[in-house]
Amino acid sequence: MENVIEIKGLTKIYNALDFWKHDKVTGVDNISLNIQKGEVFGLLGLNGAGKTTLMKVMLGLLKPTSGGVRILGGSIDDTAVRARIGYLSELPYFPKYLKVREVLDYFAELLGIPENIKKARIEEVLNIVRLDAKSDTKVGGLSKGMQGRLGLAQAVLNDPDLLFMDEPMSGLDPLGYKETRDIIIDLNKRGKTIFFNSHILSEVEKICHSVAVLHKGALADVRPLDGAIKEFGSMEAYFINKIQPGGGE
Repeated sequence: MENVIEIKGLTKIYNALDFWKHDKVTGVDNISLNIQKGEVFGLLGLNGAGKTTLMKVMLGLLKPTSGGVRILGGSIDDTAVRARIGYLSELPYFPKYLKVREVLDYFAELLGIPENIKKARIEEVLNIVRLDAKSDTKVGGLSKGMQGRLGLAQAVLNDPDLLFMDEPMSGLDPLGYKETRDIIIDLNKRGKTIFFNSHILSEVEKICHSVAVLHKGALADVRPLDGAIKEFGSMEAYFINKIQPGGGE
């Protein structure tokens, strides 16, 4: 299988925020990991485990201290590679006075989507994220779940091959979980490789093909989802085992 993400010996070290201290803080520590084309890959970890740091390095938003990442066979610094990825941040924000369609029109302009296909692409994306009935609603009138789906819409406007999602279930109610889950599954069926961070284990179990556990910046484990369930019985048991002392060995 073709790898769309290849991470080798990746380390990110921050300077301590305290001016009077010279300590270093390790965000991610010597991580090596491959994600295959067509996978839905879930990166699990407690808050502060380094999940967002790892994603930001992969996206080129942070520079690694050592090691490297190849995305879609190239460098994230290559604009041709960037054009093939989409990104949903944990807390997407859009001006509340704009209508849903206006938000997407703005992002379509930023992405350079040709004028002759822009309208049709916006309509297609609205349908994918189930917001076609809310296209003329202002962002301020959307529920949190709908705002999350609008974030997903802007992330897939460019029809990416690879989609990064940072805590896509954060703060959602059970209905929001289901709506987001269904969209992720649908996008994967459309051929998208999806990498997302989460600590909502019940949803990971329903969506992912493979999972990894990040603990205190280090990779504690990586394996197919069905292998984790077969050995440990549930995602909760698997996760707890891997973050306990000795569990990642």
